Amino acid sequence: MRLVTRVSSILLAIILIAIIPLANLGAAQQVQPGPASDQITFIRVAIEQVPDAIKNNQIDMYYFALRPLQAQKIQQDVPNAVLYQAPAGLIDLILNPAPVSVITLNGTLTIKQAAAALGVPLAAIVGFRTSGNQTIVELGANPNTSSINPFAFKQIRWAMNYLVDRDTIVSQILKGFGVPMYTFLSQYDPTYTIIADIVARYEFRYDPSYADSIITSVLTSVGAQKIGGVWYYGGKPIAINFVIRVEDERNDIGNMVATDLKLLGFTVNVLPMRFTEAINTVYATDPMEFAWHIYTEGWGKGGITRWDTATVAQFSAPWFGYMPGWQEPTFWNYQNDTIDDLTLRIYTGNFTSQSEFVQLYRKATEMAIQESVRVWIATRLDTWVTVNQVQGITLDLGAGLRGIWNVREAFIPGKPALTVGHLWVYTAGDAWNYWGGFSSVYYVDQMYATYDPLTWNHPFNGEPMPFRTPYVVQTAGPTGKLDVPSNAIIWDVNSKKWVPVPSGTKATSMVIFDLSKLVGTKWHNGMTITMADVVAAWAYAFDITYDSKYSALEPRIASNLKPTLDLIKGLVFDAQNKRLIVYIDYWFFDTNYIAAMATLGIANPLEIHTVTWQLALDQRNQTSLVLYQRKGYQWFSLVYPDHVALVKNTLATYLNNQTVFAKANAYANGLLTMDEWNARIQADLNWINAHGHAWISQGPFYMDKFDKDAQTAVYKAFRDPTYPFKKGDWYFGKPITTLIGGYTLSTVIPGKILPGSPANLTVIVNGIPPLHLEYILKDAAGNILSTGDAAQINQTAFLISFPSDFTINLDYRTTYYLILLAYSDIVAMPDMKKIELTTASTAEALQYMQSLNQEALNKLQSALNQQISSVYNQINQLNSQLTQLNSTLTAMLGQQIQTVMTALTQNIKTVSDVLTNLANVVNTTQATLTNFQSSTNSQFSSISSDLSSIKSTLASMQTTLQGAASASDVEALKSQVSTLQNLVYATLGLVVVTLIVSGIGLARRK
Repeated sequence: MRLVTRVSSILLAIILIAIIPLANLGAAQQVQPGPASDQITFIRVAIEQVPDAIKNNQIDMYYFALRPLQAQKIQQDVPNAVLYQAPAGLIDLILNPAPVSVITLNGTLTIKQAAAALGVPLAAIVGFRTSGNQTIVELGANPNTSSINPFAFKQIRWAMNYLVDRDTIVSQILKGFGVPMYTFLSQYDPTYTIIADIVARYEFRYDPSYADSIITSVLTSVGAQKIGGVWYYGGKPIAINFVIRVEDERNDIGNMVATDLKLLGFTVNVLPMRFTEAINTVYATDPMEFAWHIYTEGWGKGGITRWDTATVAQFSAPWFGYMPGWQEPTFWNYQNDTIDDLTLRIYTGNFTSQSEFVQLYRKATEMAIQESVRVWIATRLDTWVTVNQVQGITLDLGAGLRGIWNVREAFIPGKPALTVGHLWVYTAGDAWNYWGGFSSVYYVDQMYATYDPLTWNHPFNGEPMPFRTPYVVQTAGPTGKLDVPSNAIIWDVNSKKWVPVPSGTKATSMVIFDLSKLVGTKWHNGMTITMADVVAAWAYAFDITYDSKYSALEPRIASNLKPTLDLIKGLVFDAQNKRLIVYIDYWFFDTNYIAAMATLGIANPLEIHTVTWQLALDQRNQTSLVLYQRKGYQWFSLVYPDHVALVKNTLATYLNNQTVFAKANAYANGLLTMDEWNARIQADLNWINAHGHAWISQGPFYMDKFDKDAQTAVYKAFRDPTYPFKKGDWYFGKPITTLIGGYTLSTVIPGKILPGSPANLTVIVNGIPPLHLEYILKDAAGNILSTGDAAQINQTAFLISFPSDFTINLDYRTTYYLILLAYSDIVAMPDMKKIELTTASTAEALQYMQSLNQEALNKLQSALNQQISSVYNQINQLNSQLTQLNSTLTAMLGQQIQTVMTALTQNIKTVSDVLTNLANVVNTTQATLTNFQSSTNSQFSSISSDLSSIKSTLASMQTTLQGAASASDVEALKSQVSTLQNLVYATLGLVVVTLIVSGIGLARRK
């Protein structure tokens, strides 16, 4: 069983409107073990009949997502209806990447040599590898057989992204109840926050012309021709078998894409199908049969996950079993060793830090996008309906109304039984067996009523948490190890028994599960759940994974279980204290994920697994039963009458059967007695006689009747006093979701960014703290210009700053796109908003320069005038001193000094005149910038410094004059006059430069 299950229809959505306070269930309600309602009956209701069924109280809830138009109609026309929404459904196109031929050549060849040997264009080779002394070549087009599969070519799969009009699909077909998707996560998935910038680079536009150019390039390179607007290869039209689901919006989506493919020249065979036929056509056939080329997939979430470790593998990695070929060894299978390696490292905790996990996840995501085996279309904002009397609803942010909580907690006051409508109650496209069934929402939704998992994810924050079994985690990870004790055991598939772990065995982590709410309670048939059931469940899991016979019979199950079981280093089954200790080579930066990885579900009594093994594995040749769907076999189900009859007859042979008992008891590590075994078998037989099926579990409801022909199933409350939960224990209500509110852009030009000037964006985020805000800025071409975390101002306000040295690189009069992504640690579903940011035009920039604050200009002008006046006064004082000094020196030194002093006086006058002109420039200029003020301030400081030096020299000269008495004194005086003249020249030059710079600076800004 997986948290994300294949849906019979599009069933994932995105809910953002759940901001309603928790309802008060009332304090005086009767407390008894089991669920809130006494009975739930599932009945099939065609989706078009739902409005009338709700209006007439024929059903109390509908578990399949409504079509958008239906939801609108119900909201308007059905007064007794309440709608719930959540992002619980995904829509994509899966493309068949199989080659048309797989050819093995002798020898180790290069790809060019292989192409030459086969007589095919190099471009026709879509797969190439060597094995030993052989070369294996996969051809996407084979001229020798005139066969071609366009989607075997990665470039054509990539081009399909541009042939999907996501915006129109969301707005017109989904009526706004959804958002576009570009990979397996959407903006409503918590882990999306670590790949948002990657997705932003790949927001594929709808561009059939661009898609056509790519497709044309590839097809012509392998020898295809377009004649009369139709593509031909080897003289035959290139045909595409397009399986389109008809029950929901995928019918419209599929036909839209089919039309575009026809316009590009493909011959499209539209194959409309319902659930079972489509599932059998796509997932039960070898991709190289080409029963399909494209399929409109739909998926439904089972819950929300804070840190995704599996979805990335499920939708991109061959090892997980959900890529074409489905890990069926007799089929051709899509291969990608790099994605396998990346996703296995993610899944098995093969990293040493959160940052390394993030990098692995980002690489795998980008590769999945580039491979484009799946072309993602939209996340649906799914809508479910109940009558307004229903209480006890928890809005799971991943699964919506379908969350595991609601079958337990939903009730109508005064009404003991609820009727739940579903699109299908019985389907041949799924099965009721723990090991390989429950792959559709139809059966998963019913199974949730009967089964308690050991752990589950919180409905709001997506964190794994205890469900039936509290736990404690101890870890030495990521790099340390714990000793596995000598009393730990492991299943040996060869000897078919439990054995002690080897001495010196170590593990990264240890999880202690408290089984007191499980062991000692009752199965639905009244028998006690014992440690034998727990031990045997683990043994059967190891058996189907590592036993060469069983893993060959069920390769998909083995492939899926092996990465987890490879991590298990030892188990301690402490029956006396009702504890299970799992030693596991796994580390995660959130220890709750370690507990979740160490969990194995205990869904059925061990003897039910025993009979399942016998019928579907040991006696397959006689029964034709399989645990996981396979063409030509029957999918084993514990509720189908024919299979139930086989189970019943086989169980009857188990009474006092020492051989079977010994085998089963080996799985249970000897914890059974023959008396207990016989009592179990008899209880199972009694159960089957009473209820007509063999699904015996341990959850809040038991399956009373399952009528596949009538499409009904009745579930009754399990009120055994040992059942550990009661009404209200799993009620969470509706979350306060995180929402991006208003924002304010602070720039020098209101509403626009001026390149070269700072820009600050203040954003309000509403939700439950602690809150976080990330941002991505990109241009119209999709290039990422900046990413980061916004600075938190207070609990709800965040600041995004773009400094001048960043904005200087932005173009004038250009629109940029800022993506905001907000999330809470408490309610993990993010909110995303896209904002357009526009830069100023050059005309707006010039207008801004010309309209600087007048008060600032006046202050600048006043400051400059004061500086000029101060220097001017100093020069006047110098003139007066020089006049006096000139007379004295002339008298003492004669005509020689008079000539020098006359020139000096003239230079001082020139300095004065230059400063006067500078003052005039300042007084008449109306546009001055801050950087100009800084420059002139610096130069005025230099002028003042030089004038101080002149004053000092004059003072020294006066002292010398007063004491001059010898020839040496006269020579010293001459030297001082020369120094003074040099200082005046330097000052004059500086003043002139200041005037020139100021004039140029001011002129540039006019």
